[in-house]
Amino acid sequence: MKFKVNHKAKGQLDIDLAARRLSEEEADVLYYALVDLPGVHNVQVLPRTARLLLRFKAGEKESAELVNYLKELDLADPELKKKIPGVSARATNEEFKTRLGTMVIWHYTKKFFFPAPLRTLFIIKNGLPFIWEGLKDLSKKKFSAEIVHASAIAASILTGDIPTAGSITFLTNVGELLEEWTYKKSVDDLARSLALNVSEVWRVEGDQVVKRPLGDIKVGDRIKVYVGNVIPLDGVVSEGEAMVNQAALTGESVAVHKETGITVFAGTTIDEGELTIEVKEVSGQTRYDNIVKFIEASESMVAVTQSQAEKLVSRLIPYTFGTAALTWLLTGNVTKAAAVLMVDFSCAIEVAMPISVLSAMREAGGHHMTVKGGKFLEAISESDTIVFDKTGTLTRSVPKVEQVIAMEGRDEDEMLALAAELEEHFPHSLANAVVKAGKERGVSYGVPHSKPEYIVAHGIVSIAGGERVIIGSWHFVFEDEHTVIAPEDEEKVRNLKDQYSHLYMAIDGKLAAVIDIDDPLKEETASVIRKLKALGFTNLVMMTGDSERTAKAIAAQAGIDKYYSEVLPEDKAKYVEKEKAAGHKVIMIGDGINDSPALSAADVGIAMKEGADIAREISDITLSGSDLEQLIALKELSNKLMGRMKNTGRLGIAFNGAILVAGILGLVAPGTAALLHNSSTIGLCLRNMTNMIPDEEYYRV
Repeated sequence: MKFKVNHKAKGQLDIDLAARRLSEEEADVLYYALVDLPGVHNVQVLPRTARLLLRFKAGEKESAELVNYLKELDLADPELKKKIPGVSARATNEEFKTRLGTMVIWHYTKKFFFPAPLRTLFIIKNGLPFIWEGLKDLSKKKFSAEIVHASAIAASILTGDIPTAGSITFLTNVGELLEEWTYKKSVDDLARSLALNVSEVWRVEGDQVVKRPLGDIKVGDRIKVYVGNVIPLDGVVSEGEAMVNQAALTGESVAVHKETGITVFAGTTIDEGELTIEVKEVSGQTRYDNIVKFIEASESMVAVTQSQAEKLVSRLIPYTFGTAALTWLLTGNVTKAAAVLMVDFSCAIEVAMPISVLSAMREAGGHHMTVKGGKFLEAISESDTIVFDKTGTLTRSVPKVEQVIAMEGRDEDEMLALAAELEEHFPHSLANAVVKAGKERGVSYGVPHSKPEYIVAHGIVSIAGGERVIIGSWHFVFEDEHTVIAPEDEEKVRNLKDQYSHLYMAIDGKLAAVIDIDDPLKEETASVIRKLKALGFTNLVMMTGDSERTAKAIAAQAGIDKYYSEVLPEDKAKYVEKEKAAGHKVIMIGDGINDSPALSAADVGIAMKEGADIAREISDITLSGSDLEQLIALKELSNKLMGRMKNTGRLGIAFNGAILVAGILGLVAPGTAALLHNSSTIGLCLRNMTNMIPDEEYYRV
């Protein structure tokens, strides 16, 4: 791609593309090719002027890499076009900018260039829909903002104050457009962040199950989906049975049984069992549409504070009418009564508050934190307890295999290869480490094995070369399966190093290998724990399936005072429920299949993006990956959102109260009251659309 760098500053590039303008498709291809690149913080594509504005991780190396990437970019590349979602957030912005500009130009064209009689006809025509909506609500005995708007417009028209009626309809339409714009963009951004991040699937090819790119899958292909994984495409079950969690699409809290002949949907997750699915739909649009419908219908979008404020202002609406009637009765002045009717306390709450919630969710999404509802941000601001899983949460999300200790004279590479082939079906941070080690060593087991079965929080069972193979924790391998250790290998087991996590593999009831995995703390963990304590969290707990010695060492390094070792999934969930029953607001943070019950039970479940599919689907918030510093930003964002919502309510009521008093005293005319009221609402909306935390606060690490 040809371009010229207009301006270069620290962490910023202003680029002039070699074109007069970009088509909508070219602008989308460019935007979505760049927006998810590592280190890129913000992308703006200006199609009319063919300009590109970038904010990225500062540094000469990063700048050079970005420029080189742009040079190689081909906007006609079909693979890049696949990145464009069903609904483009960039295109949404352009659409609403055009609509807003058209609305403003048309309003002032009529005001300054149309003759008075024609202006009057247009104003009455534009006001009639408001009046009609108000009459419908009045007939249902429902006191709403629409009745106030209708009364104000009707009063202006009946008193001959046509310009005021025009101002009311125009400013109200602008306010509604701004609300729609922010809502639509927030929903689009949220839906995009919730969209599937599946790149490969297991395709059934004859007697084998082979990993293939998602783009290679066609309608009619059969794919295998294992426990804990997301179903990537719509289809019909051709083999197997499973309990499928559909909460991400339908809101159902209970997993649904699926068996042969039943339809399954992309984006749902297997809680138990496994399925072979005949693919019926390869388009991502269905998934996107379902997400949008779920978000729009979800009560979780509404924070409790917002709901309480809306109830308060709905009780104020009758008093607005009562004040207007009393003003008219006491003064006999219709103008003063009309001025009172221009004041609507509900606008600031019903319009500006939802925008603040959606904007906070959009802001979080812009920094790779997926928040599925405003009420979860509110819960974070009130929480005092955090329960951490250890592996992949407090420790690195990319642990490394340090050594393979083979038993009974077996070959280390063969044992690693077998473990990798079994673990590849069930992604988790430790499993990923085994698979990666196998690939790095280039090992292959070369013996056919049956489909592996995953036993939650225990391990994997399979048949390889006619022998029963199990791999998992000490509890599973030795206590549940009663595996024996050959006498000559007992010293090897006794001398295992405490600093490592251990995976044990047994073949036909005998210990065959131990895989030592280095799973050190993330660099920022101890610092984050200190900051969380400073932010008011009084109860920080670590829960892990690891041994007491390993758990104690990790908790001490992290600065966590309370920990529980060798716990099962149900133990984590029970602890969360116990803390909630004691009056605590609980956040649970994890990344594995075994964390799912606790994530679901907590007031706020937070999953790490690189963890198991089911953890991300069940969670209320997803963090982008390995960076725990995002917890600090999330807490600050939640606190600032609650402060902004409370201030919005106070400012809206105070400002409109002042207009109301001024109207009663005759200090403002109806037109002025309408202008002040609508201007205050729009001002609050614009304020609530802005980010609450400066970008550099998110990018400081």
